[in-house]
Amino acid sequence: MAKWGEGDERWIVQEREDGVNVNGWHWQEKNYMGWGRERLSDLLTAVTFDLPNDEGSASVIEISKFEGDAAVSIRKGNKKFAVFDLNITLKWEGTCEGFEGDGIVKGEIKIAEFASTNDEDEYEFKVTASDGDADAKKKMKQKIKSVVAEAFMPHLNTFAKELAEM
Repeated sequence: MAKWGEGDERWIVQEREDGVNVNGWHWQEKNYMGWGRERLSDLLTAVTFDLPNDEGSASVIEISKFEGDAAVSIRKGNKKFAVFDLNITLKWEGTCEGFEGDGIVKGEIKIAEFASTNDEDEYEFKVTASDGDADAKKKMKQKIKSVVAEAFMPHLNTFAKELAEM
């Protein structure tokens, strides 16, 4: 075995300017948390929930909490796969017709353990309503809770697919 600096000049044994990690040939990982927050914000803030008979609607307005990991790993130089395990809290706001006050209702949706290793039926969505008339909150919370998985899954699957293609 050659000493450092005494090997064949064709050997790549030092850092390269192109950023390739020659010392980590078996495993490389690139963090995509920034991209993940931005992309999920774009995807999920487009979701709206409509009450039957035009009695009101609600929409996701922002991601208030985004924690965990989102990365793309490369193993042995060419086997690429996405790895993510996220806890996400989203704020929603809506209006409910026929209730006291202005009918504005606010709340949160928590997605616990949105992970690359979980199946779709393992995701947990917790819906809460915090501001507004008590009956309006109850009605809006029930509606969102009944359709949240169906409304979010296409967007969560899009995120997983896009991350895998990075």
